[in-house]
Amino acid sequence: MVVEAVPIVMTLKMLDSADRTMESEPLKSQQEEAGAPNGRSCTGKARDSKLSGWRTAAFLLSMFICLSVVFAFSFILPCPVRPQYLPTWNLTVPAAVTYNFLAVGDVNQDKVLDVFLIYKSLEGHMNHTCNREGPCLFFLAVDGTDGKLLWEQPLAAEFDWAECGVGGVKGKEGNLCVVAHNDHLTAIDMHTGEILWQVSSSLVSNIKLPVLRLPDLNNDKTNDFAMLKYSNTSVPSVTTLIFFSGKSGEKISEVGVGVDSGPVKSHLQFSTVSEAQYILLHTVRGLYAVSLGRLAESANLSSNLKGEKSWDQKANNQGLITLYDSLPLQSVLKVRGEYSSSSPSLMLQTNSTVMLFDTQKLSITWTTNTSKLISTPSFGHFNKDGVPDIVLEEDQRNSTKRVVIVDGQKGSLLWEVILPFNLTSPQPASILTLNYYSVFMLWGDAYTHTSNVSLEVEGRASYLLHPLHSDVLLERRNPTQHIITFRVLLLERGRHACYLVLSGEGGANNKGVEPDSTQLVVLTKQKIKADVSQSSVVGVGGAGSLGGDVSEQVMSVKEAFYRLRFSDQAQ
Repeated sequence: MVVEAVPIVMTLKMLDSADRTMESEPLKSQQEEAGAPNGRSCTGKARDSKLSGWRTAAFLLSMFICLSVVFAFSFILPCPVRPQYLPTWNLTVPAAVTYNFLAVGDVNQDKVLDVFLIYKSLEGHMNHTCNREGPCLFFLAVDGTDGKLLWEQPLAAEFDWAECGVGGVKGKEGNLCVVAHNDHLTAIDMHTGEILWQVSSSLVSNIKLPVLRLPDLNNDKTNDFAMLKYSNTSVPSVTTLIFFSGKSGEKISEVGVGVDSGPVKSHLQFSTVSEAQYILLHTVRGLYAVSLGRLAESANLSSNLKGEKSWDQKANNQGLITLYDSLPLQSVLKVRGEYSSSSPSLMLQTNSTVMLFDTQKLSITWTTNTSKLISTPSFGHFNKDGVPDIVLEEDQRNSTKRVVIVDGQKGSLLWEVILPFNLTSPQPASILTLNYYSVFMLWGDAYTHTSNVSLEVEGRASYLLHPLHSDVLLERRNPTQHIITFRVLLLERGRHACYLVLSGEGGANNKGVEPDSTQLVVLTKQKIKADVSQSSVVGVGGAGSLGGDVSEQVMSVKEAFYRLRFSDQAQ
């Protein structure tokens, strides 16, 4: 039995060895089993080896070409570098006075907004002169990233008004800054600072802002504009609408407005939800509208300006549309619609009330009572309902003001605070965040608590309000005095939230007076988040004290401001 088992064991070992050979080299085993006629000869193996070499060479060559192209284009067309901005910068102009004008636009087309301002001086910041005796106006463009001067254009004094974003190629934003000065109307290219055209005084006398932006009316491939001319009387009224070419500044046409609206306080250009264009006339009797399309047709100008059926049905024989005529109005402001809608509303202010006017239903949505307002109402989003809320400042006497935020949807009170103030304090402003609420910036007088009830004013202060921490404010002592104008904005899409402050002596009250060496004009840009570290946290209401763990609450509030991300959606 033992002798018979030996060959069986050997046979099994041979089979196991053959199986391992087939597992480790399966192709070799198949070729050996197939034999020479159906397998590959030595010549075939050499041919495969040569073909494999060509394939390797082709692969390496293609890789070399691809890498060469990548490296070449990385040097020829480098990735765009985002402008590096300074959190804070100042531009100082000595021996000058300035005006309530501060505009923005992308001058050097680096996708960062730059700043425009006007001042009056004997000599420009770039040693420019206007070749005339006495002081000149200087129109400046300042780089938004670092505050450096981009260009400067001297103009003849005196200054009346200016507006940027007018004219421009079809389908694009306006590229002109139009300046009314010394009985002239001058158009400056916002990108180069060059004067493109100038209109004599005979056309611009008694012209008032705002400029009405229009499509191309004379087929020169440039958007045009129009301006309303007022009567030169103690009780002004609108008399004529003058149409100008955005390309040459020439008068295209003019038409008498011809409406009996009474003395006019101001006017606005208004676009309905269907993009119909109207002129709103704020008069002592109420609020009225006139169709821009109808006036263009009367001036024999062909345009695609259309009307709104619900509005035009209310027009009388003169084309005057009555919107509101109950109580005398103090001011009329446009309010943007909800996020999901482009339908705007109007805020109407009387001596004792603020009302929201629905421009689709042509009726009052809500009314809230107010006391004497000391500034123009502003807007922001305190809650997340998508409707802009209204910020009002009421005079409480004894150099104090009551700041309230009114719900834009219902007219109810959302928030309030009492602050010391003086009449030169800028009005409130806000900036939208990605969380669909706004951060509000208020101005007042800084104060310290000398006792539990008395306050001692120390100077000007700015305040930041976070809607999710509405029981406190961030207070920053601000040394800036004589603030002429102030703006809160984003200098880039979705980021670079900051505020601009233009301070100095007001040129509007210094006509014909030469600036002296002691007067300074200062333009300051400050990043909003940079204010957080320099601010203290004060309570809203009561004696202004914080409750609980003060240090923990301060850290929590400041951290909430640092986490903010901003939105460039209009509000």
